[in-house]
Amino acid sequence: MRKAWPFGFYFLYFAALSSLVPYFVLFYQEVGLTGPQIGLINSVFPLVTLVAAPLWTGLADAQRQHRLLMSAAIAGVVGLAVYISGITTLAAVLIALPVFAFFFAPIVAFSDTATMGMLAESGEQQMYGRVRIGGTIGWALFAPLIGALVQARGIRTTWWSYAAIMAV
Repeated sequence: MRKAWPFGFYFLYFAALSSLVPYFVLFYQEVGLTGPQIGLINSVFPLVTLVAAPLWTGLADAQRQHRLLMSAAIAGVVGLAVYISGITTLAAVLIALPVFAFFFAPIVAFSDTATMGMLAESGEQQMYGRVRIGGTIGWALFAPLIGALVQARGIRTTWWSYAAIMAV
């Protein structure tokens, strides 16, 4: 049972990613961003993540509130995904995406730490790869479904799909 929770988390987390990450540029184009603007916003995301992840994880370590902060980060990306799905202006994208990146940043670090902790309790650290493969399976199963959904309903459904899966 110890491996089922993190396996399920990775399955859903990467399923959510498959519904959003491949479609960022198409979303930006729909909002009306130009090529250079898309390049700018795509460079801001990893820079925010680079700074935000250590801030979140350092705070979690200092306060010993990993579960609470991971829950806050997930709630943040869910709420922001719903908000971003309705954005229609460049200014809103330039404000919302870095904030989304800030909440997005620590989720993998928190989940990897929790998974290793769970596995270490039972002496099964070597099972990490088998647990993490849940993410690969989640991506592989959901990516084609989301692609069909985007084709049928439009690019903004990617944000709703991401929010729904992450909420689970």
